[in-house]
Amino acid sequence: MTIPKGLTPGKKIRLTGKGETSPNGGATGNLYIKSNPVTPEGITIEGNDISLAQEVHLSQALLGGKIQVTTPSGTTLNLTLPLGTNPRAKMRIPNHGIPHMKGNGCGDLFVVINIMMPKKLNKKQEDLIRELEKTGL
Repeated sequence: MTIPKGLTPGKKIRLTGKGETSPNGGATGNLYIKSNPVTPEGITIEGNDISLAQEVHLSQALLGGKIQVTTPSGTTLNLTLPLGTNPRAKMRIPNHGIPHMKGNGCGDLFVVINIMMPKKLNKKQEDLIRELEKTGL
């Protein structure tokens, strides 16, 4: 069996003549297989769009800058975080999702930003945070 490119969750594949035999001596029926892909943790699929979680440091979210994102296909992309990126921000990368079955391009890749909060601070980090607190941040 060949899985067609662009098969999304819930789509059905028909295998003609691979079903059960007719009880009345007629033709063999068709077998239908419904797709239910298993995705790695942190990745979700909705239609032809893919969402993946990307962890960034607190300083990266506050100051912005470039991060590298590895797509589900293994390609590494550079993504620019804007200054003051919020937790759970969704960044869209067009045409890096699942290909459309009819051949008209691809869905999009959405990168969901998860900000890693430190569990512990060293003395210098704590002093710097306290200084920032005094500025109203």
